[in-house]
Amino acid sequence: MHGRAVAGLMVMVALMTVTGRPAAAQSLTDLVSELFVFGQCGVPLCLDPDFEETGRFNTEHGRHYLRERVPRNDALILSFQEGIARVVGSLPPTAMAGGRIWSDGDRSASFGPIFAERAETLGMGRFFLGLEATAFQVTNFSGVPTDNLVLNFFHEDSDVALGPDPGLGLPFFERDVLRVRTNLDLDYTVATAVLSAGLTSFLDVGFAVPVVRASLRGTTHAQILSLGNSLAHRFGGTPDAPVLQATNSVRGSATGIGDVSARVKVNLMGGTAVGRAPPPVNMALLADVTFPTGQEEDLLGLGEGRGRALAVLSLNRGRFSPHLNAGYLLREGNLRDSNFDQDAVLATVGFDAHASDALTVAADLITRWELADPEHPMPGPVTFVGTPALTVESSSLPDVGHHFIDLAVGLKYMLGRDMILATNALLPIQAAGLRPDVLWTLGIQGTFR
Repeated sequence: MHGRAVAGLMVMVALMTVTGRPAAAQSLTDLVSELFVFGQCGVPLCLDPDFEETGRFNTEHGRHYLRERVPRNDALILSFQEGIARVVGSLPPTAMAGGRIWSDGDRSASFGPIFAERAETLGMGRFFLGLEATAFQVTNFSGVPTDNLVLNFFHEDSDVALGPDPGLGLPFFERDVLRVRTNLDLDYTVATAVLSAGLTSFLDVGFAVPVVRASLRGTTHAQILSLGNSLAHRFGGTPDAPVLQATNSVRGSATGIGDVSARVKVNLMGGTAVGRAPPPVNMALLADVTFPTGQEEDLLGLGEGRGRALAVLSLNRGRFSPHLNAGYLLREGNLRDSNFDQDAVLATVGFDAHASDALTVAADLITRWELADPEHPMPGPVTFVGTPALTVESSSLPDVGHHFIDLAVGLKYMLGRDMILATNALLPIQAAGLRPDVLWTLGIQGTFR
């Protein structure tokens, strides 16, 4: 079983890796920024390449939306990019062990959970190998469908008014809004290999290596909306026949190693040993470190190290085995800056149940509670000065919390003495960030000597 599984992993990794983007191609992060490039200007939010070059006042309006001139426009794009970049980090870690736990020659009541951890260790001299593939398509951003996201970009507060600057909205051409509708398709396929070993009866060590394929397709439709009594901005044309709409589209994909993690689990109740049944109440501590090995610019990793510490409680009630994982997620940047309010609290509760000698049913409620807002939060609404007063939202995204709640339901089916087929559907419950409607996982697991 061991040789076949390793060979299968090597084939899977090779097939995914050879399809990665060429070295000279743009990164996926560059493509996200390019979504906001219209016409021939080549710069995000620039309306016309000739406006600034003419030197005439009535043709300089094309630079009034640039990110370096309008901080809130820059913040809006950064928030959009951050939401996309964080998708790969929303995947729950695969369990460190699973399958049969031997005790006194008998099998365990179930094959264990899929994403959660149970307190039982493997036992000295035993190994766990898991090969899992997860696939999903991002469908919504904080509950808003990704095929109809609206982002509003605002004019800079100019200084051409006579007397003191009254604020944004006067002169009236400052009320011209650059509205961009986005249609975003982001697909992920993640193949993860997990290998754990029982060094002693109470100590397991292991690592997880993901191979990630990210595919991005996006289309934007931009329109100049005149909310004042005059129109001064356009994508092209002439003042008498202005071009007020523009479109752009991007496409790209990348494949490579994701963020690799190393793990250790210590059982606090004596561990797993032949001739000794597991206690009815079992406890363990688990710690793992995730390294920033995935290319952040290609959306394959988060670009920062992370540490996770969990307390694991599991109960052995015959056919029914509930479990609870509670812990803390520490991010590298916060550790370096001693700014721990940017970390997250983790909690998972669920069960795995013996449905038959060959089938286990597992379910988990997986939560991650962020302790602070994102680094680049969405800017709020803008109120134009003057008469009439007018307030415009910066985007169609609602102001929701940054807490993640997912429901995972899965099955484990015995294929042979040492091989188990695992399948799972993960359903996001809390609308926070970029999320799929459902995330599918299929894998092979085995515990052996």
